Amino acid sequence: MLTNYFKIAWRNITRHKLYSFINIGGLGIGMAVSFMLLLYVYNEFTFNKYHEKGDRIYQLFRNQAASGELITTNGMSVPIAAAIRKDFPELEKVARTNWAYDNLFGYKNKSLKLEMISADPDFLDIFTIKLLKGKRQDVFSNVQSVIISESAAKALFGTEDPIGKTLKFNTTGTVMVSGLYKDLPENGSFKFKVFGSWAGLEANQPWVKNYSWGNFSFKTYALVKPGIDVARLNAKLAGTIEKYNSADKENKLFLYPFERLHLYSEFKNGVSVGGAIQYVRLFMFLALGILLIACINFMNLSTARSENRAREVGVRKVVGARRFAIVKQFLGESLLMSAVSFVFAIVLVTILLDYFNSIIHKNLAIPYHLPQFWIAATGIILITGIIAGSYPALFLSSFKPVKVLKGLNKTGNATLRPRQVLVTLQFVFATCLILSTILIYKQIQYIKNKPAGYDRNGVIEVSQEGKLYDKFELFRRDAIEAGAIVDGSATSGTISTRNSSSWGITWPGQLPGEDKTPIDQIVTTYHFTNTFGVKMAEGRDFEEGRPSDTLAILMNEAAVKLMRLKSPLGTKVKWQGQDRVVIGIMKDFIQGSPSEPINPLIVGFMKDWNGTANLRLNSRISVSSALSKLEAVYKKYNPEYPFEYKFLDELYGEKFRTEQLLGTLANSFTVLAIVISCLGLFGLASFSAEQRRKEIGIRKVLGATTAHLWYSLSKEFVVLVLIAFVIGAGVSYYFMSDWLSRYTYHTDISPWVFAATILISLLVTLTTVSWQAIKAALSNPVKSLRSE
Repeated sequence: MLTNYFKIAWRNITRHKLYSFINIGGLGIGMAVSFMLLLYVYNEFTFNKYHEKGDRIYQLFRNQAASGELITTNGMSVPIAAAIRKDFPELEKVARTNWAYDNLFGYKNKSLKLEMISADPDFLDIFTIKLLKGKRQDVFSNVQSVIISESAAKALFGTEDPIGKTLKFNTTGTVMVSGLYKDLPENGSFKFKVFGSWAGLEANQPWVKNYSWGNFSFKTYALVKPGIDVARLNAKLAGTIEKYNSADKENKLFLYPFERLHLYSEFKNGVSVGGAIQYVRLFMFLALGILLIACINFMNLSTARSENRAREVGVRKVVGARRFAIVKQFLGESLLMSAVSFVFAIVLVTILLDYFNSIIHKNLAIPYHLPQFWIAATGIILITGIIAGSYPALFLSSFKPVKVLKGLNKTGNATLRPRQVLVTLQFVFATCLILSTILIYKQIQYIKNKPAGYDRNGVIEVSQEGKLYDKFELFRRDAIEAGAIVDGSATSGTISTRNSSSWGITWPGQLPGEDKTPIDQIVTTYHFTNTFGVKMAEGRDFEEGRPSDTLAILMNEAAVKLMRLKSPLGTKVKWQGQDRVVIGIMKDFIQGSPSEPINPLIVGFMKDWNGTANLRLNSRISVSSALSKLEAVYKKYNPEYPFEYKFLDELYGEKFRTEQLLGTLANSFTVLAIVISCLGLFGLASFSAEQRRKEIGIRKVLGATTAHLWYSLSKEFVVLVLIAFVIGAGVSYYFMSDWLSRYTYHTDISPWVFAATILISLLVTLTTVSWQAIKAALSNPVKSLRSE
């Protein structure tokens, strides 16, 4: 019996090639898109889940009271780890780390910049770092020992055994390789290639030992003992900083689950409010929506062809087939179609996955080696086959054999309403995607076109490594003389993002509690405004001929407004523990998000707190020529370091990365949803024209024009699209209004957005349906009437 069902199913697939192509193509595309989206969802949900003790790993955070709200950060001071290790027996292990950053490592004639992190030894007991060579208890017996990843060892040593080898470290020091660990998974927070001890960090940077409770420049992780109530533990942890530093009553500590951090990293007023989980949910919605559209196509085409299968059902029932057996037959056909579609989908995924990875900035792969993949594949085939085939199977199996065999079974009216509902659902989803895509594009253009407040074109950033840190001014002078740049300035970090803030700042007329207000800061030396093209509202920049400028600051207009300074120039402001004089007021420029208000900012002079060289290239020569000249000067100062740079305009563009990702995905999936919907419409229009051949022939004989016949065949679909637009527009307006409300500065939802959406929907519908409608209208009526 099963063999017979399979043969009949295969015969139906091969006999009706057009409908099979539409069904397999639609289901295949829907499955492929859904599968890629679910790969992303799986990657996000398994992020940081490779740690064996992951359910007990927590990161230490603090809520800082400022300006009437709580600001949540993960920066920790050096003494905190020892304090909580001593005071809270609920913690099994505690480890400090610095922020990971690139360092130069050399072996023989080879030099590489590798990301390095330094941490307490307990780090290796908290997190799963699989040592391939070296013993856990011995790897840090030497202060200057490091362990390195497999890929780093291969890049530096080739086939040599790395254990015991000495590496040059940032040109002036050395470290010894005492262990080798397996490369860390890509779907995890840690990307470091070299791991050093905290003792090694203190040996290389002795000043770290002197950092007190007020310097929040590090991270702290903890492994909680099994069975501990973390909520109760957090209540006790909260006052730790105040206990050891009575002057700091604003910072309250709490533990946050490390595994949860990736998806729920956003905090508002001290409470977790979401994060990447919003985009994971969006991807899941898109995956299910597109797969549903493909399933609806299958249902529509299967029920539309019901009259062609009615006689087969009647004969089977006459010879004794029960309804359940017929349901099984049609579900079997659906499952076979689903299986063939899945094979086609895997081919599409294999072709498109690299492009998808380039969009989402991931490195996803089809996990053929995992049992979960085959379970998921089987599940997708079964679920899709059952969902797509259930309604057609139940509908077809309900035919009465007597009526069918007498030709009295009329399915037109019976199948009209369900098909209308299903087509409407398809275009509701497509309408939502079209309207959302337009609004996302509008918002991206709105924030991208907002003036930055400085000239970001033609500026590059170079890390102040090696001799560039102490000899920046000499390097700048030589680069100008070489014709490579026109100016340069050293800063504490990139100007393109907010990377540092300070509190405890005082000014005349300050109200109680305002000294706890965090104010953004940039530390620099000379030539700041000229290098970046920052406009001055009042005053001037720091000047080399004025020694007093070493105790001066610049402020932006937002800071002046915060401090309520009527005549800011010459005002004394206490910043970084020193009395500083305001010598210039800069016009506001964007550092954070262009869709949010500009924060108060202080730009302070300090020679020993810089790390980024900002260089404005000579615009009178080509960029490649300027970079070539600059590299020659750079190698004069840093011959062992690679010449690496970043363009400021590209760094600024990263502000829009999330919105651009949304825009690209929305655009791509809108097109795919429309294509899948069009496949279904094409099939339905084709079948509708076929079913109405006699009616069309009679109308033509009676004098109906081609335009009238085209209208008659197309109007049903146009009405459905209009209904779908009304529903989809309402749904989209609700959700997109909520999305836009998250931005302080955002575009509006103007009427032309809805007009464009309905025009696109109608154009797509009419283009799809018209080919079949016009073909039917132009057919010879004699042939259609004779065939009847």
